[in-house]
Amino acid sequence: MAASIGGLIGAGSGFYEGVKLSSLRYLTENAHRLPTTVGGWYFYHKKKNYVMIISGCKDAARLGLKYSLGVSSFFALEYLIDYTRNTIDFLNTTAAGAIVAYTHGSIRHMTKVQKFNHVKKGSFLALVLGLSQDMMIFSRGGDLWYKKAFDDIKTSNFVL
Repeated sequence: MAASIGGLIGAGSGFYEGVKLSSLRYLTENAHRLPTTVGGWYFYHKKKNYVMIISGCKDAARLGLKYSLGVSSFFALEYLIDYTRNTIDFLNTTAAGAIVAYTHGSIRHMTKVQKFNHVKKGSFLALVLGLSQDMMIFSRGGDLWYKKAFDDIKTSNFVL
């Protein structure tokens, strides 16, 4: 479900960017021979629209697949960490977000500073997602290991 939504968002974004870029590319490629008649302008725009739609569809498919694979890999990695640790909590989501952000930064050949900022932002977003997942688990009556730890500290009159 999440991969499909990510793919649709990527496809929409890819189509928009592909159409915008191909429009400018078509203008630059044909700037030396612009039409001079009304009929010429009609066929110029007709061909331009065709080129824009084809390019937009190609970019939509490409970016939709990238987004879908990225979202799928994030949730698959989160599930793998959940399964390995035998618990579902925000730490697994945060770790998965950091790993995916680091991998993305490495694939894109970012500098160390850019990669660090990329991982920092990815970890923060994953932390927010993980805490919201934990809030939903708790609201349905689920059990959270760190809630028990805070309750134990509160009942034992713990003083620093």
